[in-house]
Amino acid sequence: MDKVKIYTSTKHIEIMDAKNILAEAGIKYFEINKMDTAHAGILGGSIELHVATGDAEEAINALADLK
Repeated sequence: MDKVKIYTSTKHIEIMDAKNILAEAGIKYFEINKMDTAHAGILGGSIELHVATGDAEEAINALADLK
């Protein structure tokens, strides 16, 4: 299954909101955390949400208000 990155943030609260919206819409996602947990927010990095290619348009539309 091909996956597409549909949301990126450096703020955990924004990622939590996005995950809740996707879950309520029934869209399966997975998270890639590229933040250094020892220095979160200091050294940069981000958290990404990915979905299946077939769900990307619906996911982007569902998350439109977060951007």
